[in-house]
Amino acid sequence: MKTIYQRLVSISLFFIVFAGCKDDLSSLDTDKIAAVEVDTVGQSVIYVFQFETLVVDPKINTNGLPAENLVYEWMINSDPGSIDYLSISNEKKLEYEVSFRPTDAGDSHQLLLKITDTQTDLEYLTAWPLIIRNSVGEGVVIAETHDGTTTDISHLMSPQVTPNYNQETIRYNVFSSVNGYTLPGLVQQLRFTQIQGSGQTMLGSTSNSLFTIKTLDYTFDKQNEELFYAPQSDYGAQFLGGVVQNDMMVINNQLYANWLQISKYGLPFESAYPIPAHIAINGWNNYPNVVTSFYSESHDIFVYQQSPSSFGDRVFRPVPAVTDGPFNPNDVPRKINVAAGVYSNGDFLHLLKDEQSGELALYVLAAAEYDNVNWVVIPSKPRALITFAGAPEVDKAEFFLLLDDQNVVLYATKNKIYAAMYGTSIPTYALRYTTEAGEEITSLKVYQQADYPMRTSGEPYFSRNNRQLIMGTFDGDQGRLYIMPLINQGEAWIDVANIKRYSGFGRILTTATQR
Repeated sequence: MKTIYQRLVSISLFFIVFAGCKDDLSSLDTDKIAAVEVDTVGQSVIYVFQFETLVVDPKINTNGLPAENLVYEWMINSDPGSIDYLSISNEKKLEYEVSFRPTDAGDSHQLLLKITDTQTDLEYLTAWPLIIRNSVGEGVVIAETHDGTTTDISHLMSPQVTPNYNQETIRYNVFSSVNGYTLPGLVQQLRFTQIQGSGQTMLGSTSNSLFTIKTLDYTFDKQNEELFYAPQSDYGAQFLGGVVQNDMMVINNQLYANWLQISKYGLPFESAYPIPAHIAINGWNNYPNVVTSFYSESHDIFVYQQSPSSFGDRVFRPVPAVTDGPFNPNDVPRKINVAAGVYSNGDFLHLLKDEQSGELALYVLAAAEYDNVNWVVIPSKPRALITFAGAPEVDKAEFFLLLDDQNVVLYATKNKIYAAMYGTSIPTYALRYTTEAGEEITSLKVYQQADYPMRTSGEPYFSRNNRQLIMGTFDGDQGRLYIMPLINQGEAWIDVANIKRYSGFGRILTTATQR
């Protein structure tokens, strides 16, 4: 179907050719040859959005030629200006999903219709310039696998995840459609960012690789050593995040950051403490006194870093000991990091599991302050310790979400979502959702716009920001994506009646949002 035609097409073929026959002015008697005429209906240029179906149904005057003698072939050149053509249809009416990248300003593909009269072998050709526009905007990016070893990327736009949009558009397997292959390995981390020289990208990671994809057209951009000034021993990131003016990542228990989204990362920060995969970074645009906070499993203490920027204080320091708080941040023995986050007031949230008992507890460190007299940062102090003893099936939980605007931890087993509410002195628990029989939860996140909470423009966030869950499931045959509204602030009920479900994916590995 998509055989490449490698042939020289002369400039004259860019227009209607063989539309008629020149009269023979000799003395010989000849019959006129009936000509096929294509009415372009005023379409001198054809426009189509990338990944949408191009439909062209031209009016064709066969001038009495038998329809059974005519063979149709639609072709498009592989690149603007190229003389290599792909055969894309043999129907009179063209319906073709366009996966080529958007054309640059001033460029166009050439769409060619060839009609062959099988009785005379005459070919009638009509050509149109074809301009492809970008159609992938703000929405949800889905990393999925169809074979268990490689990753493809799909994309969803809908009123639930795309502001000022009233349609539902799914671009299945958008990455492989554009690039002709799937990503090696299984994507574990994915986030939207902007990189100098590449523009808006999805930065992603497998267990042993780091890569970027341009969101303009979903072409593969860079990978591994191309993203660093110096070669690294490993490129698989355990954490990807960002704050105002900085992208941050954890690779091999080392923290990296780049400033103003420059094209490459430098060396990792020096640290006496191995950096875990679960760290809390304060991305709010009010320039907090402490940006990074984490629990050190090797030292049994909490550690902080004031700033990842080159002009800031990048030293890692222990949170000072206290004896009169809910816990001593300098003495928290034998815990395992489960999840970390930042509350909307700047407090650091650390969900830890006891190595021996398996009991979960939420350690809350207050936002750091600043001493305007001595010009020094006052490190975080313990604010609260909430234990989740008795939480149902928490020992089977595989996903944990720390909501940043209500006192709720959501956790999910393979087929259930629970809410742990800690707004009172004693936490309460409730089952919020059970999947359909045979469905396993493979991904679960709170919906947040890609630049949350870093936005500095003053533009308000989408009303659904922080108000719904994005869940992926798999039933052994196909993956499904769910958009699940959250209602009843402080209790995180799931509005089951208004859940949106989308099918046809592979096993969903993770999701992210893009702008």
